[in-house]
Amino acid sequence: MLIPSIDLLDGKAVQLQQGDASRKIVEKDNLFELLEEFSLFGEVAIIDLNAALGKGDNKALIKQLIKKFSCRVGGGIRNYETAREYLSSGAKKIILGTSCREDFVKKLPRSQLIFAIDAKGDDWVTHGWQSSSDNKVAAMIDELQDNCSEFLYTQVEKEGMMQGIDRERIEQVIKQSKIQVTVAGGITDLDDIKFINKLGANSQLGMSIYTGKLKLDEAVMACLDFDKAPLIPTIVQDVDTGSVLMLAYSTPESLQAAMTQKKGIYFSRSRNELWEKGLTSGNQQQLINIDYDCDGDTLVFKVKQKGNACHFDRYSCFAGQSANFDLDVLDRVFEQRMQSQEVTSFSQKLLASDDLQQEKLREECEELIEADDQDEVRWEAADLIFFALARAKSKGVAASDIINELGARNGG
Repeated sequence: MLIPSIDLLDGKAVQLQQGDASRKIVEKDNLFELLEEFSLFGEVAIIDLNAALGKGDNKALIKQLIKKFSCRVGGGIRNYETAREYLSSGAKKIILGTSCREDFVKKLPRSQLIFAIDAKGDDWVTHGWQSSSDNKVAAMIDELQDNCSEFLYTQVEKEGMMQGIDRERIEQVIKQSKIQVTVAGGITDLDDIKFINKLGANSQLGMSIYTGKLKLDEAVMACLDFDKAPLIPTIVQDVDTGSVLMLAYSTPESLQAAMTQKKGIYFSRSRNELWEKGLTSGNQQQLINIDYDCDGDTLVFKVKQKGNACHFDRYSCFAGQSANFDLDVLDRVFEQRMQSQEVTSFSQKLLASDDLQQEKLREECEELIEADDQDEVRWEAADLIFFALARAKSKGVAASDIINELGARNGG
C-alpha cells in the first residue's frame, strides 16, 4: 500500500530534511486539496511536527482533516487523552513513537496502534528525532510487536534527502517483524517502491511526491504485475456500504484514465476497448479509492455509484449483494432532511425542534425501561436509537462520529 504523508508545521504541509525544522524544503497551505488528491491512493498519514517537537500542536486542524478523509495520525501523541481524542474524532490509526512503551497504551485498541521505529543506523531515536537512546531497532521490534498492529520504520538520516533507501536494513526489519511494516525516509524512485512492495511492506511517501520526483499514479503502476495479468481483475465496491457492485478488468491504459479522471474506467473484453462505466446509461462511478493485493494482480476500486451498477438495472451484478441498511444510511437520510427547504416529514420537524427531541427521548427511555418481552424491547430500543441519533445529528454529530467514539473506548 502507498501512504502519502502530510507533515504539519504551523498549520502548513512541509517537508524537512532529516526532521530539522530549520531545513524546510517544501511548504504548502492547500491542505484539503492535498488530502483529497492523496486519498485516492490510500490512507494518508498526518504527522503533527509541532507536537513532536514540543512547540504547540495542530490538533484542531487535524480533527477537521480526519473528519473528511481516511487518515492515520502521529506526532507528539504522548498521553491517553490525546490518543483517544484522535481515535474518537475519526483517525483510522494513531502513530506512537516516544510514548509507545507507556502504560496508557494498553488501554487503546491494538488494531489501531502503529508504533514508530525511528532509527539512526541501528539505534532508536525519540522526541521528534531529537534524542538518542541506547535501544537497538531489532530489540525494539521484538519487545513491541505484540502490542501494536503495525510498525512505521523511518530511516531518519535518509528523511527528505532524496538519496535512496538503506535496503539491507529495511529488509532486516521487515523480515524480523511479525506484523505489517510501513517504510519511510529516503524513498526516491519507483525501484525503491518496487523493492519495498515485493517484501510485503507499505511505502510512506513525502518529499519525493511533493517535489515531483515521484507521481502517485506511477507508484501504483509500479506495484502491479501486468506482465503476469495483462487484464487485471478489478473488484468494484460501493464506498458507502462496502458491497461488491461488479467485477471489471483493467489495463495500464484504463487504470491510468481512471486515476486521472477519478471515474470508473475499465477495459471491455467484448468490445476490446476502454470503457467508461455509465457513459451511455448515466449510471456513472466516481472513483474514491484504489487498492491492490499483495501479488499485484488484483485491484479494488471503491466508488460512489450513481444509479445501479448492473446492466439489468440492479444494484449489483451479484445477486447476493445489496445496499444493506446501517446507521450511516440513516445518517444520510437525516442529512437530506436537514438540507431540504420544505418541511414535509416528521424527521424534518424532529431535527429542527429541540423541544420535540427532548420530549421523544424522555418518552422512549421510559418505554424501553418498561418493555418486557424481546419483541417489545427490540421495538423500543430501535425507537430510542432513532431519536438519539436524530438529536446527535441536529447538534452536528454524525453516526460515524458515535461509532468512532465507541471504537476508541474499546481498549486492547
